[in-house]
Amino acid sequence: MKIAIAGAGAMGGRIGLYLTESGQDVILLDKWQEHVEAMNNKGITVHSYGKQTNHKVSARHMGQYHEPVDLIILLTKALTAEETIDQLIQQGVITQSTKVMSIMNGLGHGDMLLKKLDKEQVILAVTMWSAGLKGPGELILEGTGNIEFGYPDGHKDEFVDQLKEILDQARLNGIISDDIVTSIWNKALVNCCFNTYCSVTNKRIGEFGAYEKADEMLIPLVKEIIEVGATKGAKLNLEATMDKFHKMYSPEVVGLHYPSMTQDIHNGRKTEVDFLTGAVSRFGDEAGIDTPYCDILTHLVHQIEK
Repeated sequence: MKIAIAGAGAMGGRIGLYLTESGQDVILLDKWQEHVEAMNNKGITVHSYGKQTNHKVSARHMGQYHEPVDLIILLTKALTAEETIDQLIQQGVITQSTKVMSIMNGLGHGDMLLKKLDKEQVILAVTMWSAGLKGPGELILEGTGNIEFGYPDGHKDEFVDQLKEILDQARLNGIISDDIVTSIWNKALVNCCFNTYCSVTNKRIGEFGAYEKADEMLIPLVKEIIEVGATKGAKLNLEATMDKFHKMYSPEVVGLHYPSMTQDIHNGRKTEVDFLTGAVSRFGDEAGIDTPYCDILTHLVHQIEK
């Protein structure tokens, strides 16, 4: 299968590398020219558990690739996703037979893709893999994970079976989802809560959870997201969510971690808040549901960005 990774940063690099080494025909596409040149000149340098290895891959600048592919794995920042899809359609990389699998964080990506592509072309996914970008062509890869994926309407066909086989051969542990919408909202719920609260308080997840009234901050926000998510078909549960949150505070889980949004703010980058609490606010407006917690958190993050 001819596969293009659109957005070959940390996570795109990891997935592209694993697929390449399993024997798939993979091209890594990115807009950071220095990163592309490093990958082509010396391969991807992987730092893992104190060891360093180099791995050969093929990479091109996003704007310089014009060959059609069978599958696009979309891993750009949410802010540039729509622009990237338009560009790849114009360049002939995405054709009517190309599948596009979005593994981006946040909400609303499926709606965007379905405006531009046939419903048989759009696959949504979430991943538990993690990765870090140390510098041009250099990745920090530790831990394990999986990729859960499926069509937005839940139907299955031969392609999803083939894709699972490809992911499994690449050690990416594919899971065909029975309800990918709920899975995406479950992950977004975590990000809506901890990306925003940790950003406005400048705390790690465990530090935020150590506040004795953290639940009083979280529960009203979670309830908002559950109510709005239900209008999109997501089946979310307050008790299960809070139990998961309490476990996350442990240093052995992600308690010592600054969420990605907090890292973006530390590094002077624009965040993806409009695709998290901002998206919940928009969906709430459409459904006539008040979302005061999501509204104010979105504004606070934008205040910090500026």
